[in-house]
Amino acid sequence: MKLSTLTLMVASLAVGSFVIAGCAADTTDPSNVDGAEDTDVSQDELNSKSAQFIGSYSWRAGDSVELVDFQQLALKSDGTYTAKVESGLVNPAVRCIAFPCTLPESGTWNAVSSGGKLKIKVNPTGAPPPRSYFASINALSRTLTLTRFGHTTNLFTDGSSCANVRCTATTHCEMKGINGGALPVCIANAVQAACVKSGCSGQVCADHSVITTCEMRPEYGCYHSAACERQADGACGWTQTPTLTSCISNAHM
Repeated sequence: MKLSTLTLMVASLAVGSFVIAGCAADTTDPSNVDGAEDTDVSQDELNSKSAQFIGSYSWRAGDSVELVDFQQLALKSDGTYTAKVESGLVNPAVRCIAFPCTLPESGTWNAVSSGGKLKIKVNPTGAPPPRSYFASINALSRTLTLTRFGHTTNLFTDGSSCANVRCTATTHCEMKGINGGALPVCIANAVQAACVKSGCSGQVCADHSVITTCEMRPEYGCYHSAACERQADGACGWTQTPTLTSCISNAHM
């Protein structure tokens, strides 16, 4: 092989390597890099905002979208946490035959701000480096949403039930099935029909039309000026006033 030919081949390989390396650098996914923490947010403000995340959460197959590191996570008010996380984050040598494959982890945590958004930052005890997750929490269902490297999961509290949900006066809580599980949801109350006077002589108070035999009794006249409305038990009925009770009593004399 001539020297000039060998030189040309080496040069071609060098150019090819440069192109490949350049392409690899260009395809770096910026979402896989944790953003810098904001420096214009006071620690007192972050401490105040971190209080909303305190609690114990669990991954729920089917409802959690996908597993993102955590199977269980307990964020404590003293700034420490315990968790069951993907085994590779604790000991990459561990292999499992079941999913999810997790190991215990503990350390400290705090809330940080990045790009105006809140993150939960965990600092595992020992060698593992800190990790940050964009975080938000649903105030009604107490569902913690975490996002890292473009992947999102939902972690649910043990209190994710109607017993722990406050709905407005015009709504009520029901457990609604979602992907095989259930979440507490506030549902608008059904509109109740108005109470009306019904029956042949207007002697019946109900929220629907009632057909009765047509007969005239002395006490029926007492209901003409009586109030037909919902009572304490929720049913329609005649409001028992002194005037009404006296009228009915006199009608039977």
